[in-house]
Amino acid sequence: MRNATWLVCSLASWGCALAQASEPVDAATLLDRIQQAAQRQNYVGSYVHQQGNQVQASRVTHVADRGGEHEKLELMDGQPREFIRHNDDVRCYLPDSKLILAEKRARYDSFPALLTSPPVDLERYYQLLFEGVDRIAGHAARRVLLKARDGQRYGYRLWFDRDTDLLLKAQTLNEQGGVIEQVAFTDVAIGGAIEPARLKPSTSNTDGWRIETNRMVPVDLAQAGWSVTQPVAGFRKVMEVRRAFGGREDIGQMVYSDGLAVISIFIEPAAPHDAQAGEASKGPVNVVTERHGDFWLTIVGDAPASSVRDMARQIDYKSSK
Repeated sequence: MRNATWLVCSLASWGCALAQASEPVDAATLLDRIQQAAQRQNYVGSYVHQQGNQVQASRVTHVADRGGEHEKLELMDGQPREFIRHNDDVRCYLPDSKLILAEKRARYDSFPALLTSPPVDLERYYQLLFEGVDRIAGHAARRVLLKARDGQRYGYRLWFDRDTDLLLKAQTLNEQGGVIEQVAFTDVAIGGAIEPARLKPSTSNTDGWRIETNRMVPVDLAQAGWSVTQPVAGFRKVMEVRRAFGGREDIGQMVYSDGLAVISIFIEPAAPHDAQAGEASKGPVNVVTERHGDFWLTIVGDAPASSVRDMARQIDYKSSK
């Protein structure tokens, strides 16, 4: 009788979990809840990011208070690097080079955040399917599939904490449903107070370090003659800026997003023998580089190669001279 009671209770609990996981909700609402959890929850955890045979371990400490978001991201493999963030201001510490890189954050999808821009018409391009409940990093997690409705974007499988909505694991799926990238917490503590000292850089003395600032200012590149005549379906322009980094002072960037995926177009004046046309890919990221008159264009997208090529073909330039 005792074993039967235990079995009934277990089945009842599992059935309740499945009922909660299948509650009716649209994709935009769900993704907004996941995004809000990443921004408003306190959490400390370790996670792994895998692309093909490459695996990178990281540790994140995140605090939300009246001052906004405070975060420390440590890369645990390879060259030591730490990212210290307050809202959109980011400083990257590279102790081996005694270098600090300062910049404004331009995207909002750093794990466990998800969205690259406010979702618009997501239902038109993704089908939301609830798949059940799993256990990730010791937490009960609801599993959902965002299935691409066309071949112009990837699909995504997501696991988020059943109690807080914090994203615990995410997979990027190619056109055949294969996993081409995934990131997942291996351990994470959600909620509670976090000591401010845990958000500070590990190197307390940076005297003599070099500081480089990657400047970014909003611009209207259409006034300079640049346009995309017909973006990939579902991708809308979310940002136009002019950047200065890596010794280059005049790099234009147009960013298009469908809310989850991003395709960026970088425009820079051509100099002799400073680039080479071609294509490249790494995990879900595809790159097209081509010469356009007196400019080099680099189109980078976490989208299928065909979509990145389609975007490249739609770039038009009319000189204002």
